[in-house]
Amino acid sequence: MSGPMFLAIASTGRTATSYIAEALNMVPGIAALHEGHLGNDSGPDVLPMVNLDNFQCFKSAERAADVVAAKRSVEILDAACTKLGVGLLVDVAYYNSVLLSGLLDAVPEAHGAIIIRDCESFVRSATWFTGTDPMPVGWPDPAKQLDAREKFIGLGRLRPFGGDDAAAWAGWGAIERNIWLWRATNSVLCDAWERHPRRVHHIDFEEFASKPSGVLTVLLATIGSPLDDAGSGELGRALVEARSRQNERLGGYQVGSSDTWTSNQQRLLAEAQNDITKRVEKLNGRRPE
Repeated sequence: MSGPMFLAIASTGRTATSYIAEALNMVPGIAALHEGHLGNDSGPDVLPMVNLDNFQCFKSAERAADVVAAKRSVEILDAACTKLGVGLLVDVAYYNSVLLSGLLDAVPEAHGAIIIRDCESFVRSATWFTGTDPMPVGWPDPAKQLDAREKFIGLGRLRPFGGDDAAAWAGWGAIERNIWLWRATNSVLCDAWERHPRRVHHIDFEEFASKPSGVLTVLLATIGSPLDDAGSGELGRALVEARSRQNERLGGYQVGSSDTWTSNQQRLLAEAQNDITKRVEKLNGRRPE
């Protein structure tokens, strides 16, 4: 891929990803997609859909490599950049978590950015017991009635496929399942970071929430697409405009704070948070070779 660059942004979801896509898509020279759609989910398709490949790619690195070759190859990404007339193509998507290692293996000019939010707040934001979840990134309560969109998105959602977690899955409720989902997704992201330390860039969710313009400006400079003064101004204005259209968690959380959870849920939360925190601290402290 000569000239244009590709940035894959990945997270558990519920990390302002649609907001990032909308804002970056307003910056000249950048086309930003949300799960393959230009700007947001209602925009035109630019890249082939891979949402339903999530679980199979999680189960098999070979399957992930095949999906990258078929749907995120150098040729496909280069053609998208050329068609859109941009120097940087960004795709913000949950499925990038399971594709990131294979994508960076196959596309030398690509970079990844991973956004990590704390486990408790993710679980509280992503867990629904009643009503329609407009952004169904997490596992719903097993007894919840799902609409067609929720069912469709659930087809590709990660779940355990072996071992003790798979055996326990049927007896778990939404909180336990979403703690597992948070840990599994961030483990895959850390695997990609460990494999490609120079090309995977960590974004702390709390830092991004407090200063989004500064975090994105540094990220773009780090991957070799720095903004000039005009671009910085455009990004600031874009973030303000996109803020009015971002996906807010309406109606409050349906899950209380972790001090109201069962002892087993609290244990799973502590184990998950400790595992990922240790990995992030280690990777942040490592010097790329």
